[in-house]
Amino acid sequence: MNEEQKDSEQQNSMRREVRLYIEKRIELVAVAISEQISLMIAQSFQRFAGMLLLSSAILFLWLALSFFLGDLVNNTSLGFLIAAVPLFLFGFIFMRSSSQKITDRIQAELISRLMDGFEESFKIENTNQEEESSGKE
Repeated sequence: MNEEQKDSEQQNSMRREVRLYIEKRIELVAVAISEQISLMIAQSFQRFAGMLLLSSAILFLWLALSFFLGDLVNNTSLGFLIAAVPLFLFGFIFMRSSSQKITDRIQAELISRLMDGFEESFKIENTNQEEESSGKE
């Protein structure tokens, strides 16, 4: 009877340790996911700010071109019209073209970055576990 109680206690202890291990692994995955998502958000914000500044510069250059063309033809309105024609053409072409390729490429890049981050965090975790197990021996 005493032997059976010890076996039962060892099994319960083992179950608790396995459950705790699984919970810790789930927490680790959640932390790794949140780290990668926050990194992607930070990088996206930085790119957005850069794109905003670049678009502002392009806007002012386009306005300068419009005024310059208006001075060349002695009609400011006609200069803006001439400068606007390429924008309408490129906008129409971009709107009509399939954006699925661009979407797929962006999605693949995000997934690739996320998976690389997971692999890196798991390599670090495995290295830490190996160091701890070798330190215990």
